Amino acid sequence: MPKPSERDDWETRKDRIIGLGERSFRKSYYPQLRHNLDRLERFHTLLDHTSDFVVLLSLPEGIITDANAALGELLGEPAEALVGRSFASLGLGDAAAVLDTLRQEMSLLGERTPTPSHSVVTEFCRAASLLWLEFSYRVAGVDGTCYGVMVGRDVTERKRSHEMVAALLAEKEALLENALVGIIMVRERRVVSCNRRFEEIFGYPAGSMIGQSTRVLYQTDETFSSFGEEAYRSLVSGEGFTATVMMVHADGHAFWCDLTGSALDPLHPENGAIWILTDVTERKLAEDRAKFLSYHDALTGLPNQSLLQDRLQQAVAFSHRGGTKVALMAVDLDRFKAVNDFLGHRAGDEMLVEVAARLKRCMRSTDTVSRQGGDDFLLLLTNIAEPDTIITFLGELLRHFLEPFQIDGKEVTTSVSVGVAIYPEDGADFETLHRKADMAMYRAKDAGRNTYRFFNEEMNGDALEKMTMHSGLRRGLEAQQFVLYYQPQIEIDSGRLVGAEALIRWNHPDLGLVSPGRFIPVAEESGLIVEIGDWVLREACRQAVRWRQAGMRAPLVAVNMSALQFKRGDIEASVAGALESSGLDPAMLELELTESILIGDTENVLATVKRLKQMGVKLSIDDFGTGYSSLSYLKRFEVDKLKIDQSFIRDLATDAEDAAIVRAIIQMARSLGLRTIAEGVETKEVLDLLAVHRCDEAQGYFHGRPMPADDFMAFIAARLANGEMA
Repeated sequence: MPKPSERDDWETRKDRIIGLGERSFRKSYYPQLRHNLDRLERFHTLLDHTSDFVVLLSLPEGIITDANAALGELLGEPAEALVGRSFASLGLGDAAAVLDTLRQEMSLLGERTPTPSHSVVTEFCRAASLLWLEFSYRVAGVDGTCYGVMVGRDVTERKRSHEMVAALLAEKEALLENALVGIIMVRERRVVSCNRRFEEIFGYPAGSMIGQSTRVLYQTDETFSSFGEEAYRSLVSGEGFTATVMMVHADGHAFWCDLTGSALDPLHPENGAIWILTDVTERKLAEDRAKFLSYHDALTGLPNQSLLQDRLQQAVAFSHRGGTKVALMAVDLDRFKAVNDFLGHRAGDEMLVEVAARLKRCMRSTDTVSRQGGDDFLLLLTNIAEPDTIITFLGELLRHFLEPFQIDGKEVTTSVSVGVAIYPEDGADFETLHRKADMAMYRAKDAGRNTYRFFNEEMNGDALEKMTMHSGLRRGLEAQQFVLYYQPQIEIDSGRLVGAEALIRWNHPDLGLVSPGRFIPVAEESGLIVEIGDWVLREACRQAVRWRQAGMRAPLVAVNMSALQFKRGDIEASVAGALESSGLDPAMLELELTESILIGDTENVLATVKRLKQMGVKLSIDDFGTGYSSLSYLKRFEVDKLKIDQSFIRDLATDAEDAAIVRAIIQMARSLGLRTIAEGVETKEVLDLLAVHRCDEAQGYFHGRPMPADDFMAFIAARLANGEMA
């Protein structure tokens, strides 16, 4: 028999066991009953400490016969207070539907198969907060009595996470489908999935690429195989892989494509890789064209001076070993100016192309024809064993030019004057041989044209002429014979005048107005360009202040900088002095730099350019596209504007290659945050095309020729009157 204290404790424990009646107690054996009660109490304690909600319903009434502490906490009252209440009173979703399901399945009790389990997710409001609860419920029998057993949990965070993931997946899908690049997932070189842009790039219908081998994207089996080997070598090392490859459109035409890929598992890249593809055909063609033009003449396609210099150095080295000779010939068309004057520049360009072709037909495959600019050509003859060979060649060359040219439907005759310098007699480097060939060519012109001359020492009298020019430049600077002309620069979108380029002229007392093409080379060679450049800076800044005083709000003035000013002059002090003496806002001064300045002595030039930028002046690249045209210096030197060379602008409306180059330059500039200005704009048709390509500014005869300062002031006044000012 239990002790009284044990009996009292037992009575207390017995009363806590819900659903246990006195009759059940009397019918059980005490030891077994006590063991079962201990077990039930432990189970009840376990339920009260779980975070899941547990509730026991009597069926078919739907009355709560037991509930755990978690449900009480959810409802904000003790679990004991819930016993005896109807399940519907708790507000836990659609109670009627739950009870109907349980009642319908009461008849399944006693069958061998367990009763089915059901689940429901429902909203529940607690203290102004919306929770999401998930309940699982089924029918259970105890001593022949039917109960509904419900277990639930708070799934609010899980539901929010699912909603967030669903939203992210929807956003990702939208991004992939609307991306400007093709995106593809590949497994074992077969397409697993791809976005719409990929199908557009390659011209396949929606969904048709899934499951296909990527072989269909390549021109040949060899390309397909070699690309795969190279790509997987990089991917298996854990690195990404990038390449530019010629690929094939669905209709069979080839195009250039940039591919960037990474493996999902670097150890097994064949099991899955993501690739991003971009059609770069237009960019590649523009890059190839720009690269070609860095070593070739834009008009004729002939090698330019840079390429010719390289070939001459190789020829000299070869001839030095073999004991042979090299001839450099300066060729100038006779009376070519008359062709331009009477037939126009377009016909003149056409003739230059024909001349280039005729010169090439005269040359051996080992020789080189180069255009230096205008109607000046250089011929390089290599590995000459006998000097008489040169005489024979020159006779044939002159005879080739006896035949007239057919230009623009008209018959045009011309001849050439040729000067010849020989290695090793006349020099061993390009500069020396070029200078002496030029001297000989001018002597041929003086001899009546349509002839040739070999260099001899008497021709060094030309050096005396240069000295005379040099002394004349010095006197001209001291006597204030130099003047500045200004050519308007117009904003294309608004048509407003935004500034002008300062262009120097020499008002020579005997020769009249001399263009810079005649005296600037002498000034650079003599070093006087530094002093002349200082004067140009001061005068241009002073004039820009006058524009502002006349009512022009943003009188930007552009001044060309010589490479020699960077090498020999104190360019920073010159700019600072010009700004200080004139009172011009530094932001209104733009320095036009040639590409040769930026790629020579890069580190010192970079430091100088950075200090100029800190002063507040603007920087532009003059004649962009005709020289080195490297993206690297644009990034390092932080320029503000690119000036597109007029050789690309002149035929913009008729030359597809020029149009592609101009468009590529403008797009590149915009991506780098740079403005663009086109020089040599002479027609409205060209101006309209520049507007379509989103070029920012234009300069050329269409808006105004270079004009003296007073005429430019009148030009400003007219613009002010029409409201066409910045």
